[in-house]
Amino acid sequence: MLSLRTFARAVPRSAARITTKTNASSLLRPAVRSAVRQQSATLPRCFSTTFPRFDAAAQELAAKLDSEIAIETAEDVSHRESNSDIDAFLQQNSEWTLHDVEGEQEVLLSRKYDDEVVTVGFSIADFNTPLFDEEADDALMDEGEELDATTTNGRDGDRKASANDEYSEDELLDDEDQPAYPAAVNVLIQRAGKGALRMNLVAESGSLAIQSVTHLPATAAEASPAELLRETSETLYAGPPFQQLDEEVQSLLEAYLDARGINTALAVFVPSYIDVKEQKEYLAWLSRVKNFVQ
Repeated sequence: MLSLRTFARAVPRSAARITTKTNASSLLRPAVRSAVRQQSATLPRCFSTTFPRFDAAAQELAAKLDSEIAIETAEDVSHRESNSDIDAFLQQNSEWTLHDVEGEQEVLLSRKYDDEVVTVGFSIADFNTPLFDEEADDALMDEGEELDATTTNGRDGDRKASANDEYSEDELLDDEDQPAYPAAVNVLIQRAGKGALRMNLVAESGSLAIQSVTHLPATAAEASPAELLRETSETLYAGPPFQQLDEEVQSLLEAYLDARGINTALAVFVPSYIDVKEQKEYLAWLSRVKNFVQ
């Protein structure tokens, strides 16, 4: 933001000289004014699209966002292990191609399998899925109120206790004890002239659970894989709930997916990738909003 001092410096030096006091007699002043007018007429006009902002609310918000960026950047170190898990999966499963657009919350994985095109889709929106029931949340909030006032709260309630904090690490909720949040995973298997199978799954605690299986006719499968994974038809029959199917049918459908790489490794990869991408997108969002308001 340009200060008044900076703004003053932008004024042409010749104009600054005009305002200084002089010892010339008053008889010379008309001639001086005439010369100044002629000189001012020849000076180029300065034009700038950048204006100083003096909105206190905007600047306070920008400062707070900058503070949040610093906190989240420091916390980003904890995502290095997740990054290594992601790299390991992609190296060991090179048949998958990752499609991730910066600024978007949906992520796709695609691969070929015989005459099929297999696409897996998931979203970082699942990062905000509640991990606990309301009673557990209330209990955690009560415990949080008892923490020392020097404790700093970050996003998602992460606490950074000071060196003088009397609470031991065992008394705080360990990340390893937190249940993994469920992530919706949608699978699309397409075959030329035969339409597609869309399967809705949930990845949680290193396993995949099938929720439903829907066959999309060839006429309905003409859209892009991303659109087919995103949109759910209200008219197509989606079959019965998966758990109501014959147990052997359930097992064979799970084996069908496993043969196409929809397995435990993928169930571990998806939540890890959501965690890392959500952190990156959140930091980018903070920066964009800060740059807008300041």
